[in-house]
Amino acid sequence: MKIAVIDYKAGNLRNVQKAVESLGVESDIISEPQDLASYSGIILPGVGNFSNGIEYLNHSGLDKIIVSEAQDFKKPLLGICLGMQLLAESSEEGGIKKGLGLLPMTVKYFDIQNKQERVPHMGWNSISPDKESILLKDIPVDSDFYFAHSYHAVLNDKSIIAATCKYAYSFPAAVEHKNIFASQFHPEKSQRYGSIVLKNFLSYCA
Repeated sequence: MKIAVIDYKAGNLRNVQKAVESLGVESDIISEPQDLASYSGIILPGVGNFSNGIEYLNHSGLDKIIVSEAQDFKKPLLGICLGMQLLAESSEEGGIKKGLGLLPMTVKYFDIQNKQERVPHMGWNSISPDKESILLKDIPVDSDFYFAHSYHAVLNDKSIIAATCKYAYSFPAAVEHKNIFASQFHPEKSQRYGSIVLKNFLSYCA
């Protein structure tokens, strides 16, 4: 089994690659459009700006490859942090920008009312996983994961929310929709529980 880690110049992909390989699975960093038929799954990691990320994906042609693999070939796909947000229909970061449209959600800035809370939301925070989640299998309620973001997903279809987190208010911490998975937190930075999340995704790929 081999995993494709998409490089769209948004950072943190080496940490994701190392985390995957620490679980005994080979991975390649992909920065140009190519046939991904030999890969069992795709990870779209990332830290940074939505506008820059989607612009690179669109300009490089990686957007079409990702959408085709996920929609047409039903290949397992995991979006992490900015990678999760890029799977949305749109984001308001840097003006309204279209995303890859693979998940029925939009991305909005944190509306913070409590002066004791700050944006970006950075550091460790607990999540409440759904008992039926594939991605969060064996993750206890209130387990801590590492977050670093100023924007979060908003979903009309609550049934695809795999976990929530509360910072100022409750927001989706993870989403599952058919073969597409996403986490707002960073599993590659979340120690033991993060490793379980990645292992669950790799098991699904297998």
